[in-house]
Amino acid sequence: MRFMVGVMCALVGIIVGQYLLVGTPAVYVSMLLSFHLYLVYLVVMENREKGMSLPVGSTLLTHAACLALLLGLVELRHHLTFFWIIQYFVPALAPFEAQWLFSGGRRKPGFEEPAPQVPMPEGTADDYDEFLKYLSQEKRAFRKPGRSVREEHVLWMADRVKKEAAAAAQAAAAAARHGSAQPASQ
Repeated sequence: MRFMVGVMCALVGIIVGQYLLVGTPAVYVSMLLSFHLYLVYLVVMENREKGMSLPVGSTLLTHAACLALLLGLVELRHHLTFFWIIQYFVPALAPFEAQWLFSGGRRKPGFEEPAPQVPMPEGTADDYDEFLKYLSQEKRAFRKPGRSVREEHVLWMADRVKKEAAAAAQAAAAAARHGSAQPASQ
């Protein structure tokens, strides 16, 4: 699919450049139009969930450097013997720029990775009642937009088990201190 879209973008650039314009502007428009059409397709359709790898200013500066490379190729067309072939492969540079600038080092706002699938924890009837009380609260600690009640239950249960383990460890430490204090007083 990507290959076919790249070929179509190259053809659109060639048709517009060769049949609507004449001379140097025809070459500029042909190369820049085909490159940008394919780049827009790759960024919008292929990299939907990925964000920009660089800050906006750096992204614009890097894109300007890629355009300078393309414009340099146009200026060298009189010295390059096979430029008429090279100009048709300019859209092939777009995937490199799209991968470089939009590889997803940073996430787009509003995109959230799905929570890992965790087996449902075993619980008692008391746990169920406590979770229902938790759900009736207005402000819930594990509530987040897009999170299912099942995921919220898994997080709530893990927190509950951790708190119970901490309480048991604290009780054991208190019992150990209390037990070591008893023989000293006898």
